[in-house]
Amino acid sequence: MLYNNKKHLSSLKNNLMVSGLVLLLTMSIAVFFQQFVIVLILACLLITGLILNRILNFNYVRFQHENNKVLIRYYALFSVDRSYESVEFPTASLRKVKVKKYLFGLKWDLHLTVKLKQGMASYPAICLSAVPFKERKLLVEELMGVIK
Repeated sequence: MLYNNKKHLSSLKNNLMVSGLVLLLTMSIAVFFQQFVIVLILACLLITGLILNRILNFNYVRFQHENNKVLIRYYALFSVDRSYESVEFPTASLRKVKVKKYLFGLKWDLHLTVKLKQGMASYPAICLSAVPFKERKLLVEELMGVIK
């Protein structure tokens, strides 16, 4: 199985950028007409959207399950110092797949535990917020199916 959310992520990024620009343009028009209550409401809406965007931590995710190996590559969509992360392990070593849901199920963090020679190891959480809901479930079910 091969999956990536590049197409969905580009449309999500474009929608977020356009909506932010529309809010800023509307705020500047409201300032021109001296409607400061509208500016205050729109500013609160913009700040709330920015905070929510930061909390959801949208990630590009590439999932590949072939030849008894699982490869997951991911990086943050909005980041100042973008770090590209990669997780690779044989399917036989996967022991535990755990999904933690936050913010009424909008943010999903995927936690993987793998058996190594030295013992059990847990990978850092992989955020699946930018993956559509149906595809999130498919990815998690695919990983659950790998566990013996």
